[in-house]
Amino acid sequence: MGAYWFSAYVEKEGGGERGEWLVCGEKFVRNRAGTKPYVRMNTDGFIAMPGYVMLDILEPISFSSTPEDTAENYIKRGCSLLLIQHLVTSLRDYRHHYDEFLNKISGIPVNYMVVPVINAKLVKAEMVRFFARKGCPFLCIDVDSTQDLKDVSWDWLVQAQAHKRIPLTIRVKDSENTSNNYSEIWSLLSMQYGIIKLSELQDDEIVSFQNLKDSGIFPNRGSFTSGGQADYNLFRKAQRSKFDEQEKFIYHNPVPSVTIVNGQVKQVNQTLVDRKPGTHIQVRLHKHFV
Repeated sequence: MGAYWFSAYVEKEGGGERGEWLVCGEKFVRNRAGTKPYVRMNTDGFIAMPGYVMLDILEPISFSSTPEDTAENYIKRGCSLLLIQHLVTSLRDYRHHYDEFLNKISGIPVNYMVVPVINAKLVKAEMVRFFARKGCPFLCIDVDSTQDLKDVSWDWLVQAQAHKRIPLTIRVKDSENTSNNYSEIWSLLSMQYGIIKLSELQDDEIVSFQNLKDSGIFPNRGSFTSGGQADYNLFRKAQRSKFDEQEKFIYHNPVPSVTIVNGQVKQVNQTLVDRKPGTHIQVRLHKHFV
């Protein structure tokens, strides 16, 4: 779409505001640069939101028989960056399995990152170092019981975190004893050992803004920030709705009319117009703004 600008009402936590943005190539820019004319994109009748960074919880790519189709479903729901869970099951061959996994998902039409998921009984310090070097945004530890949390060699994992500062988080699979307050236990362990972690347990599909900051995904993605990727969604306003009713509209009608990724239109009215393979995105610096 080249160089263009648009203005729109944008939803934010605690309310919204009208803003104006410049896009040059794939990125939001602060000022006009070069000799190219900036054309106005008409967004009248639309509300804008940053492209969703989503974790593939409801439809895991790794279990899909058609990863491309599953990724397309995420794009239609406004996903501009998909965090794909990669289950680590081998102590010996996890490096090779990681390469195989990247090859398997290389053709999906959405930009993606890989989130290793490792059972608490298997996680080792060398895994933390390896996946940090690979630019994974964070590492998820599967927990089946509170005893699992106690048995992990946290001091070794914390040492492995030191260089790249990749955050850890947990995913609770204890279905028989839901009374255990894993979040509180996890917080206490983090303070005791100095664990670098995500601020919030990532139980929702859409990655929270704080977790975007913790993982190093922000500011490149997840916001209307100068220098960041021009990823955003446009939602058509409901007819005859009042201006102050738009927040309710967004949260009850989460499917966007248009999704723009890297400054280019990706889907319109639930139809993909760009099916080229996405890019494997790697984090360069974790906890950059924390």
